[in-house]
Amino acid sequence: MSNVTKIVAVLLLLIALGLAYLAMRIAMQPPAPPSTAPAVVRSQDAVPTHPVVVAARAIEAGTQVDGAALTVAQWPVMPSGAFAAPADLANAVTRVAIQPGEPVTKFQLARGLANYLQPGERAVAIAVDEIIGASNRIRPGDSVDVFITLERGQEVGGTQARLLQSRVRVLAYGSQSLDGPDADEKAAAQRNGGAAPAPRNAMLAVPVAQVNELLLAARSGRLQLALRAPDDATVPDPALFPARQPVLNARADLNVSQKTLAADDVNRAYAGDSLPQLSGPAPRVEAPVAATKPAPAQRTARGGGGRSVEVVRGGQSEMVSY
Repeated sequence: MSNVTKIVAVLLLLIALGLAYLAMRIAMQPPAPPSTAPAVVRSQDAVPTHPVVVAARAIEAGTQVDGAALTVAQWPVMPSGAFAAPADLANAVTRVAIQPGEPVTKFQLARGLANYLQPGERAVAIAVDEIIGASNRIRPGDSVDVFITLERGQEVGGTQARLLQSRVRVLAYGSQSLDGPDADEKAAAQRNGGAAPAPRNAMLAVPVAQVNELLLAARSGRLQLALRAPDDATVPDPALFPARQPVLNARADLNVSQKTLAADDVNRAYAGDSLPQLSGPAPRVEAPVAATKPAPAQRTARGGGGRSVEVVRGGQSEMVSY
């Protein structure tokens, strides 16, 4: 074998040994982790938010809302009756306590008794005391019956007591009201050691056609409020009794539609009520039967002369001869 051949054989052997070593090193290395595809980040649409006025601190019931007690938070939804800016709550008074972070809504604010009236109703105030007001157990939202007591007088035929109005809603009683507590009376109670003043008036929701009779009854008689059960729906039927005549009679030349219009509640209230009509006719009193006086007994004349004289003693008549 020539020298050249030997050199080539050695080179090939060295190359083979190098490849074998490289293969062994590759085989001894741990497997590479599988390649993961880069996460695809999708851009999501931004969730819309709404500015909502919430309480920054606790707000007591019956107090005027201070702007410093409010803040604006971003909510994903707008609560019913909520406000978007603190300026919308200027001079507002709370009717319930509001906790920190709680949204301020119109349902938590005093909104005036006029908003609690039904169509055709009027708010009428009457004087009350512990007796008239069922021991002051009446609360706003209750239903009461209004009774009246009238003493016999020039316009009232006889002393009477009867049901005047039934199922009347109480809007306010003393300092308590459907639209929230009276802030001024609450402050006065705090100054007086927490003792609330005794109720002196009540606000009733009265149909406009019955306002006149309530005013007459309050002025000329004594009212009594009787508390009703909430589920008691019984009421009297005025159609069973004679209708009262108004103070003002409708014109005689009205057509049919005008007569119907004159009989509606507002025009009926305009026509007015009178105390004699409200109290009704005087009760009928049976006249006592006059006792018949027996005829005086006559006695026969005693014997004697031909002359006699009649002597009356204690209702007895006697002929005396002389």
